[in-house]
Amino acid sequence: MSEQPTRLADHLMVRLDLRVEFETPPNVGGYGAPLFVDRPFRRDAHGWPYIPASTLKGRLRHECERLVQANGQWICGSPNPARMCPNYPPHRGEVCAVCAIFGSPWERGRLWPEDLLLCEPEELARARERDEDAPLAAVRFGVSLSRRRRVAEDARLFSTELFLPGVPLVFGGRWEARLTLQQLVLIEAGCGAITALGRGKTGGLGWCRVTVESQVWENDTWRAVREEERAEGRAAWA
Repeated sequence: MSEQPTRLADHLMVRLDLRVEFETPPNVGGYGAPLFVDRPFRRDAHGWPYIPASTLKGRLRHECERLVQANGQWICGSPNPARMCPNYPPHRGEVCAVCAIFGSPWERGRLWPEDLLLCEPEELARARERDEDAPLAAVRFGVSLSRRRRVAEDARLFSTELFLPGVPLVFGGRWEARLTLQQLVLIEAGCGAITALGRGKTGGLGWCRVTVESQVWENDTWRAVREEERAEGRAAWA
């Protein structure tokens, strides 16, 4: 059977296999830590860290907004609901390129994210899959600084919880979406633009690399996105 060309305006069922590799210890904010700390990380019922879908989706949206603006196109007044599509005054009734993917209070999104779970190191991932309890976390102490006085603030000591600092952590998950080729290449570029997640970025925490493998549903099966299709999607932004 010959391959049918994909039209640029077609909305395709897309599967995004995401992978977040942390280069420094992360602290993706959460609650319910077994230790008394000011800044715990997000954990499941057995104490294992994970990246909430909302955290990565919000960061990805921010990067996509930045890329669309850099391309000379307008975006709405996100995150202010009163200024988001389709109520943005200069373009009332229209939907910007970012809201067309991520949605707004009045516009349905086309991206369905899921939490990213710990997948490497393999021995830790297997322990998580067996529902074993996570090992105890470490606590790092810091102090708030006065940028005006350039000294430490009085009575501003705080503690940050880190999961096994020194151990490279990798999180993975699969998202589904219904996108055009033009929207897909924006998502891929936005993932590549993410350099850090979570708290403490200025202190060196949470620096990471986000990669994505994209597949589309065609002829009752999933196939990898072809490079000529990506080139077509990138050309549409011009």
